[in-house]
Amino acid sequence: MVQFSDIISTGPKKRNKEASSRKDSRGGKLWMSDSQIMDIGDLQGTPDPLSIAGHTGRAKEYYDALLEKAIEVRNRVKRTQGISPSPVISILHRAIEEDLIDAIYEYCASVISDDQPAESISITFGALRVGKGLGYDTERLIKLGLAAFLENVGMYQIPDQILQQERKLSREEMEMIRDHPEMSAQIVGRMGNAYKWLAEVVRQVHERYDGSGYPEGLKGKDISELASIIGIIDIYVAMTKDRPYRNKFLQTDAVKSVIGIEKDKFSPRVIKEFLNQISLFPVNACVRLNNKSIGRVVSTDKRQPMRPAIELLYDGLGRRMEKGTIVHLSDSPLLHIVGTVDEKELH
Repeated sequence: MVQFSDIISTGPKKRNKEASSRKDSRGGKLWMSDSQIMDIGDLQGTPDPLSIAGHTGRAKEYYDALLEKAIEVRNRVKRTQGISPSPVISILHRAIEEDLIDAIYEYCASVISDDQPAESISITFGALRVGKGLGYDTERLIKLGLAAFLENVGMYQIPDQILQQERKLSREEMEMIRDHPEMSAQIVGRMGNAYKWLAEVVRQVHERYDGSGYPEGLKGKDISELASIIGIIDIYVAMTKDRPYRNKFLQTDAVKSVIGIEKDKFSPRVIKEFLNQISLFPVNACVRLNNKSIGRVVSTDKRQPMRPAIELLYDGLGRRMEKGTIVHLSDSPLLHIVGTVDEKELH
């Protein structure tokens, strides 16, 4: 079995960023550098979760592979069975090495699902996007991605009837939900000493920079930056999903809430990079232009975050546009976004 400690250092370590990859007996990449410990025999008997030819559709294939693993994790936790991080690590490593973080994140934004396994993937790649923007190397990105993928596993031990309640939860039910970081830490802690760091990160995801979080009320630099990144993305993703007790926020409203109401709860460094990477007009947001046409954001430009690429859906007279009509606002100085549109209003 591939051990995460083989590819993640517990302390500072100099690495050659251009470290070469080796080939296995099947001719494929081992996804590890020569300086890292990994026996080919460790992979034998473990099916390759992905077989991808060409670039088209890779984001969807990685998403589907991770969704399969997320569902497996949910089912095993519900049955109080142990979980293995190795398959998830391999998929994340390959996605990062192939520079697919942005593509998979944008694919996640196009998927309409409020299930926790799907949300875990959105949180993972939102966090990875922020980590990438902060300059994290591959090892630290894998560490961040694994923690994001598993941060909410404790929620699977809470009865569904509590999670799906439309009424206000009782004090006892709220306490059970607030206990989920500790439950998550206990679950991943059973992976062994090599994952003690992981237990600490998932335990801290709901801690806040100003000391208002839980379970320990940590503040400032006492909170792992990995946990802070996951925490801010967890809030954002939750806002953009329907809940039994409320409708989802528009993506732009969710971003505004995070950088407004929640800004003191995270370090300035994390808040700044969140805004850089997620954007006020994120992918899949529906917007209205100054010529009254309506479109959907299909890609963003970090150099001009207020001027993304838009797929036009309706023209200024309300007529449905031909699919695939793309306008790059960065190349169209006379056009600009004047507001957002609830997708429900388009049907």
